[in-house]
Amino acid sequence: MDLEEKKVLLSRKNVFKHWRDKEWWYTGIHDRVSKIYFSFFFARVNATDHFAFTLFDYGSKSEIILSFQKNLFLDHTQLKDSLDLGYHSKDLVIEYSGNEKAGWKFKFSNDKYNIDLALNPTTPYFTKYDNNFKNNYTLLHFFHNEVNGTIQTPEKSYTIAKALCYYDHCFGRVPRSSGWHWLAVQNEDTALASLINYGPYAQKYTQAYFKKNQENLMLNQWIRMSQEVSFECNPERKTNSKWHITSVDMDLTVTPIMHICNINKIPPLLPLLVNITHYEFFVKASGKMRVDDTWLEVENLYGVMEEHFGEW
Repeated sequence: MDLEEKKVLLSRKNVFKHWRDKEWWYTGIHDRVSKIYFSFFFARVNATDHFAFTLFDYGSKSEIILSFQKNLFLDHTQLKDSLDLGYHSKDLVIEYSGNEKAGWKFKFSNDKYNIDLALNPTTPYFTKYDNNFKNNYTLLHFFHNEVNGTIQTPEKSYTIAKALCYYDHCFGRVPRSSGWHWLAVQNEDTALASLINYGPYAQKYTQAYFKKNQENLMLNQWIRMSQEVSFECNPERKTNSKWHITSVDMDLTVTPIMHICNINKIPPLLPLLVNITHYEFFVKASGKMRVDDTWLEVENLYGVMEEHFGEW
């Protein structure tokens, strides 16, 4: 619990001491009944906070993509013993609160959207610590969360019931110039997260979780796999091109279903503080993974893949 709720940027008083500290919370929800993938994240750097959400409606004939993003400063007052992120103004309310025992609540409202979601954890999280000598960096990942609630938009309203959800909290000293490929996918029985962060003191991890016993293997636990992973797509680099993600323990084909690209610059005309190009893909992954020298087939893992590069 202490790790989940740790915040490294409660105060911005010492700009020079905390200049490289960064922190973010990402949540991705896949509802197969409504045929949507809804994600939102909070990011904190010393210069500003940032909030964004994306809704991919892949069930609609027109393939609706809705998004919102805003640079802001989160409410100064935050509970220290619980997730407590909020922003309140006359025109916009954002609230994300809770803990791993009671679950989490997310609410968003403005003149266009009204979102009210309850997230309940079902699978223990895994942690990853990196670069303890150069850059202290920690990640907490929760998969197989169950989500219920509603999302109201100008185009359509969605009722979410027992949707699969991924949630993470990451914090630490990340290099100013950084790029990464990241995959977080799951179905009811399997979960997979893999990150390759390029640059000095780069972070790497790949973890898999299998709920069901397969091939007489007693699993039902997080398994740390090879961290040397390759993310490859064809040279044409079209946004709908399939990706091939491989290591000595993994051979996956990742198919983008929908995507969005966000470019964030601060200040807008002369970006000295933040200059990021960020692709978020809603994807399906299938292939095989190796556990204890046994290759396991995995199919229809849905979730997010990111391609990110910039300075922040």
